[in-house]
This record gives sequence, structure tokens and C-alpha cells, in this order.
Amino acid sequence: MGKVKQRRQRGARYNPTGMLNNGASADEAERDSPANPTAGLRVISEKLSSVIAEERVNGLNTLAALALDEESLSIIVNDMMVEKVAPLLKDSSTEVRLAAAGALRNISAGGTDEVVEAMVQQDVLSPLSKLLQEYRDPWTPAQKDHDTLPEGRKDPQTEVFIQATHLLWNLCECNEEAMKSFNHDGLVHILLLHLDPTAWGHNLALAAAECLLCVSENNPSAASVLLPAADSLVSYISRPADSAVDLRFAVTIAGLLLNISYCTTGGDNFQLVLRLLSTVLDTNTVDLVVEYCRSAKANNGIKPSMTPQDQEHLITAQQLALEILSNFCCPDADDDDSWDECESESVDGAENGMEDDAMDLEDRFSLPPEVLEGIKHFQLFKKTLKKANYPEEDICQELQTLKYGPSLLNKLSALRVRALLSLQNMVGSLDQSELGGSELMYSTWVNLGIIAFKTNCGDNQLVEAAAGAMRAVMDRLSQDKCEKLAGIMQEDLQLIFEAGVSCPMASVRANLARMVGMLGCLMVTQNNETALYSDATQSVLAAATEYLLRVAGHDKELWVSAEALDVIIDLYSDDKTDKLAQQVHLVDTLKEIQPQFKSKHQQQKKKLGDHRALVLTVRDNLVAFIKYKGPRAARFKST
Repeated sequence: MGKVKQRRQRGARYNPTGMLNNGASADEAERDSPANPTAGLRVISEKLSSVIAEERVNGLNTLAALALDEESLSIIVNDMMVEKVAPLLKDSSTEVRLAAAGALRNISAGGTDEVVEAMVQQDVLSPLSKLLQEYRDPWTPAQKDHDTLPEGRKDPQTEVFIQATHLLWNLCECNEEAMKSFNHDGLVHILLLHLDPTAWGHNLALAAAECLLCVSENNPSAASVLLPAADSLVSYISRPADSAVDLRFAVTIAGLLLNISYCTTGGDNFQLVLRLLSTVLDTNTVDLVVEYCRSAKANNGIKPSMTPQDQEHLITAQQLALEILSNFCCPDADDDDSWDECESESVDGAENGMEDDAMDLEDRFSLPPEVLEGIKHFQLFKKTLKKANYPEEDICQELQTLKYGPSLLNKLSALRVRALLSLQNMVGSLDQSELGGSELMYSTWVNLGIIAFKTNCGDNQLVEAAAGAMRAVMDRLSQDKCEKLAGIMQEDLQLIFEAGVSCPMASVRANLARMVGMLGCLMVTQNNETALYSDATQSVLAAATEYLLRVAGHDKELWVSAEALDVIIDLYSDDKTDKLAQQVHLVDTLKEIQPQFKSKHQQQKKKLGDHRALVLTVRDNLVAFIKYKGPRAARFKST
């Protein structure tokens, strides 16, 4: 079972607020934007070339609103709008600079990697770098945090820096050319100058820290600049946090220090990081959101214990804490060589399965002892598990009607996905006592199935994360020979069978096929030949085989078919299954699938990527398996 290396979320979108200089509100700018994006862009282009600053701001805010529609992004970049907007980052008007940075941030945050690539090609980097270079010289913000400004106004110079920094983050997150430009222009020095919340306010310092967290990963050039400042940065994770935004800032700095290999395992600073993660994950944010909902609905003047804005900060901090914790259990590894070596190898299915199991058991305890001890001491697995909770449906419906409700629900959904991804990485690395025992793991597996398949969930990310976590838990339960799994009935698996052939996500179909195979292998292992052919066990194995053969023969993705074939070979490698193989017509069906599989391989072999090793191994093993199993199963043919 592979571990999951999570990709960090990009910055949020920009929404212009307050009144524009011509007296129109930003909401009006969004409402007045034409329904036809192409026609709208012509109007925006005219405003961008106006000699009147207010007109340029108006056009840029309209573009920012248009960019909130992801379907319009390709039209925006194809119309070369970025090339027209980017020079306005250096406009003589600070308000124009802010609007330009906000519009570009929206385009970069909502777009695909291809959209970001187009932005770079349209030369967004040069004016962005020149804009940020201006902040190299000493300056003083009008206010440290804009929520203290009169009438909700924002300090334009501060806001320009924040929006430009988020734009830089979005570009560097997924574009190598942007990273090269970042290093070449020495922008790390500018961000480092703005990391003190007491000097710059939390909003600005947090923007600088989150951008540095992104650009410092696997970046020796940035690390060489940041390491001399690391001692002073440690103070941010060691001091008590006064607020939710303090916690968010502290955990961001912790991630930054880990990126530059400053907080290594075994040192005092690493213990500070573990303690910080525990503190961040302590609070039940679902309870806070429910409290906000009930308080708002009661309308009795009693305020919730934490403002919704602070709840958003805390939930974001918990997401990052889970990512850091997950990556402790997911050491970097370069598997490219091992994939290449599989090109010409053929490995016997049964032997390969046993070797993989042995490796999994060995890998379970391969984490540094400081990490294992920290997870156990601070009960970090238990806290991670709780982050998969979510408000009840009636609360969710009420939250949708509140000002901050939809945003809080989105953040809780992202936190839930992050928790499930972290769960995947953790269950294979901890011993049974640290996981709460097999009973808890089994109930977790059942609850994950409810999340993924019994709630009519339309969140693809959640379904994918839940299915991956189910596979990881099943893998662990199988290794630990959990007796409860052997008692599963056919009807218990019906939802999995249905999702395994109908789910639009290939990764989910593959995980479910692997999981069913693991369950079948466990039932074969734990039962003697007599028990194996009892009505209950035999019906489960026959249904599982039928499902796996259906996936193997009909899934449109070759690698998913390969997953199903791989577990079929594992499942029937035990000689006790010879009779069952004949009863379910296993060998005859595999003989029908084999030429289809070879044909698909010829068609898709250049598109297999990371799945190439699996497909090649299954292709070769299938030949050997049919040759071995055929005569053995044939002995049970009815005469």
C-alpha cells in the first residue's frame, strides 16, 4: 500500500470589498459584469486602458469577479488578459495595483496548472517581482491589522503586499519557471523581512509565512537564506498562542522549519513541533461551528466562544497540522528506479504477495522512535481520527443560510479530507495499541464506508479519501488477522461492489478492488478447507470473485483492471481455493480476459506512468497463474 504525499492548498480567492472610487460597490461590479465572458472582456479591456484610475480599478474588479467563475478562466487567459493586467501591478495608483494583484490572484487560484503556465508565458512574473522588490526598503503600514481601521477600510499598501504575495504563492505552487524566478530575484529575502506579526500585523505576516512554506519545500536556495534566521523563528512555535490566528501562524512557521530541515527528530525543537501540533488539534472545531450556528439562530445577543473568523483560522491551522503529521509518517522516497526495474521482471503472484506482506509489517515500525513516541504521548492518532467528524445534516442546512456558514462548512470538509488522508499514512506506521486496538479499527472501517457510500456524498475528494483510508485500515486489519473481518456477510459488501464498478474515480475503484481482495485473502487464511466451503464464507468469496472479475474484464482503466487481477491471483494462490476456482469458473473467465488485457496494454502502455510496474507484473503473472491453476481447478469438474 502506497502512502499519500499531500499537496498543500493554494491561497483563497480575492474579493474586492468596500466602495470603489467611483462610488460603485464591488458587489455591483460583479453583478454588472456581462453574462457573456467574451463581451465582458472587451468592456474590461477598454477600462484597463483608460487614463482615469477609477476606471482601471473598476475594470480590474470586474475581471476579479469574472475570474471567480472557473469556466471563464480559459477564456480570460486565451484572450491574453494577463498580459494586459500584469503591467498594472506597477501602476502609479496604489488602488490600481491592489485591484490588479487581486484579479491576478483570482485567476491563479481558480485555474489549472495550464492556466498558471499561460500566466507565466504572458509575463506576469517580471512586474510581480518588481512590485515586491519595492518592499525591500523600510516602510511602515498605516495599520497592522485592517480590522482595526475605521469604517472597515484597508491600508492599500499593506493589501497590495498581501495580494501580491498570495499571487506569488499560487504561481510557485505549480510552476517551475515561477520558482526559478523567485530564487533568481531573491524574493525570499523580502518575505523574510515581513514575518513578524507584531511589526506588520497578522494578515501580512501570515501571507509571507504561507508563501515561504510553499517555496521552501525542496528548495536549497531558499533554505540557505532561511537557516540563519531559524533560531529566531523557533520563538514563534515555543511561545504561548493568544489567538487562533497565532496558532495558524505558529504551525505555518513549524512547517517552514521542517522544510529547511531545522527541526530534526531527536532535538528539542522537534518536541516543540509535536507539542504545537497537539495543541492545535486539541480543539473540537465541529463543536465550535455548531455553537456558532445555534447562537446565530437563537439571535439572543449571546456571542459564541470564538468568532467565525477565528474558527476559520483554527480550522486552517488544523489542516496544516494534519499535513505535517501525515508527512512524518510519509518519508520522501524516489521510486522511479524501482518502477523502471520492473519492466522485464516477472514475479510469482503468491510469493510476491507474501514478500509484500512481510515488507509492510517491517515498514510499520520504520518511523524514528521520536516520532512514534510523540504520536503516542500526545495521542495524535486519536486526535486525527476525531477530525473526520462533521456536523449533522440539519446543522449543515442551517449553516448554509448564515453569513459565515458556507465558508466554515467548506473548511470543515477540507479538514475532514485531510484527516482521512493522514489516517492512510498513519495506520501502517503505528502498532495496534497506538491505533486503539482492532475493535476501534474495525468500527473505523465501517464508519468510513458510511461516509463514502451511505450518505449520497457528492464530494469526490471526500469519497476518494474515505476509500483510500478504508483500504489502509483493511490492509492493517488483514495484517493483524482481525477475526471480525472473517465474519463479514455478502450483504455487508454490496455497497462496495456497486461503488467499485460505478464510481467515476479510478483511484476509488482501484482501492475498493484491492480492499475486497485483502478481505478475501484473510478469509482464506483464517479458515480451514472445511470452513472455507461453509455457506456463509463460500458465498462471500464467490460474490467477491464475481465483482473482481467484472472489474478486471470491464474497467476502462487498464491499471484498475490490473489491481483486480493482482488481488485475484493473491486470493487464489492458496491451494485450498482450487474447488472454489472451478465453481466460479475462474480460469475460463481469466482466459477470456487475458487477450483483452494484452490488447489494452498495447494501446495504453505509453500512458501508464506510475502504474506501469503493476501492469507489467500482472501481465506476466497472469500467464503463469492460469497455467498453474487450470489443471488444479479442472480436477473438480463434474463428471
